[in-house]
Amino acid sequence: MKNPAFRRDSNTPAPIRSGRTAAATSGGEELLEAAQEIEREQQAGLEATPIEQTYQEALAIYVQSKFSQVEHIEDRLENLIDRQQARLQQAQAGKPGFLARPGTRQAWQTNQAQQQARLQVLHTRLEVVREIKDGMGFHAPKIEELATRKMRAERPDLASDWDSMREAARRHQALTRKQERERKQAQEQRMGRSQSLGLSRTV
Repeated sequence: MKNPAFRRDSNTPAPIRSGRTAAATSGGEELLEAAQEIEREQQAGLEATPIEQTYQEALAIYVQSKFSQVEHIEDRLENLIDRQQARLQQAQAGKPGFLARPGTRQAWQTNQAQQQARLQVLHTRLEVVREIKDGMGFHAPKIEELATRKMRAERPDLASDWDSMREAARRHQALTRKQERERKQAQEQRMGRSQSLGLSRTV
């Protein structure tokens, strides 16, 4: 017959877990959290791929459209400059002679000044267009910056998804860098303790 002193009824509390059991449970929870984090990262990666592809494809279309628009404006300005130069040459050929009346000479000079000013304006506009076509902005070619602004205005849903994806990627990179620093610090601390223990044993 069993000793009654060792009998435990239903009202007796369960034995307290040992430190080793608690540590094992804590380690299991950490492993579970790490696995869940990896799963979330993989899912985010799968979701990011079509968003990035869609965004880049849409941006390429807008860039090409903007580039074609700028080239069209450039061609028009070049044609206008050619015609304006032809007008100036014709006007130069019709310059009043010495025997012309003062009013006629004054009218011709005024017209010449206006035509020259018009030509200068066209040249200035052409320089601006070429700067947009070939110049660089703060982060990308100017024409790409213009295309990006237009696309984000016309497709705010895609722009929002892209921004969210980029922000998630930045957070993930920051977390990865933090974990790497912590890992190195822990490794250095372990090496420091090992060296201290070795010195104490030698002494």
